[in-house]
Amino acid sequence: MRAVPSGSLEAWRHSHLAELPDEVRTAMLAEAVVLTVPAGNVLGEDSRPTLALIHSGLTRVVLSGPDGRTATVRYAGAGQVLGLTSAVANGSPWLGYAITECRISFLNAETLRRFGQTDARVAWSLARQLARVCFEVVDTLGANVFGTIDQRVSRHLLELAVRRPEGLVVTTDQHELAQSVGSVREVVARSLRSLRERGVLSRLPKGGLLIVRPEVLERLVRGEDPGE
Repeated sequence: MRAVPSGSLEAWRHSHLAELPDEVRTAMLAEAVVLTVPAGNVLGEDSRPTLALIHSGLTRVVLSGPDGRTATVRYAGAGQVLGLTSAVANGSPWLGYAITECRISFLNAETLRRFGQTDARVAWSLARQLARVCFEVVDTLGANVFGTIDQRVSRHLLELAVRRPEGLVVTTDQHELAQSVGSVREVVARSLRSLRERGVLSRLPKGGLLIVRPEVLERLVRGEDPGE
C-alpha cells in the first residue's frame, strides 16, 4: 500500500470525515489522488461523482439557471468536503469550482458507498454529514431568496474573505460576486460602492477589497441597520 500524503491525512483529521472508522480512512486515503486545482477550474467532471477533501484554498458549489446565470449554494475551505451528496447519490445537479488555487485530495466515491452499504456506523455518520450539508445549502439559498442585495453581498463577502497580513481580503471580482449572489454585476457594483462610501470596504492597490469593518457586514447579514 502506498504512503498516504501528509496533507491528505491532516485535512481528513480536520474534516467531518474524521468521524468515520480508521479502516475507512486508511482505505480512502490509500486511493486518494492529490492535485492542485487553479482558481476558476471546475472540480472534477459532470459525468461522474466528485468527492473532494480540501487541504487549502476556497471552493464553491453552484447551481446554474437556464439563462446561464449561477448562484452559489455552498462554500467549502480547508478541512471541508465537497461532493458528499454526489458520492452517496452517484450523481448531482451541482458543480464545484475553485475560487482560489486549491490543494485537494480526490477520493474514490465508490469506495465510500461500499463502506456505507456494509457498515451501519459509516451509514449513520454519512447521514449526519449530509444533514449538515443540507442545512448549509438551505441557509445559503434562503439568504439569497429572502435577503436584500446588501445582505446577500455582505454574506458572500464574509464567506469569500481570506486572512492576509493586511486583514480580511476578498479577491473575487464583481462578476464572480454577482454570480455568487444570483444577481447582475451592475446591482452588485452599487452595493459595493455604498459599502466603500460607508468605510466598510476599501480597494487594495494591487486589486481586491479589504474588509475594514467586518462587524458591519455581520450586522447587515442579520438584517440589522448598523447606521454610519
